[in-house]
Amino acid sequence: IGDAFMATANLLQPHGDPVMAAIRCCYDMADAAHRDPNGWRIRAGIHIGPVVAGVVGRTKFNFDLWGDTVNVAARLSAIGEEDAVHLSADAFERVRGRCTVRTVGRILLKGKGEIEVYQCGEPLGDRSAEPSLAALEPTAE
Repeated sequence: IGDAFMATANLLQPHGDPVMAAIRCCYDMADAAHRDPNGWRIRAGIHIGPVVAGVVGRTKFNFDLWGDTVNVAARLSAIGEEDAVHLSADAFERVRGRCTVRTVGRILLKGKGEIEVYQCGEPLGDRSAEPSLAALEPTAE
């Protein structure tokens, strides 16, 4: 992926609100990047849908994801300016009214055609009741 990072929600364990979890993760990562003296910035694309997941390799094994959902999210991240979180219409519908949102409009995505794109601001509401990442316990399968 180069300088990109791919994350999922609701893949191996059910999550009641995967799109909002992804948005919050993006803003947490942006906050951390801003504190870094190297001046890192992030761009994010969020789409929701089915994926194909599996382990590939013969000597070095890698878990990977494929499919239209992955491709749309990657292309959404590529269109954005720094520190922007772009949502597909499907992702936007999952968080409507819970984030500040700006309509970007219809954008031509390679291999997909035109899709409606939204730029998401930080989620609305109080986060004090949410667990911090430090409070989460790792899970073993």
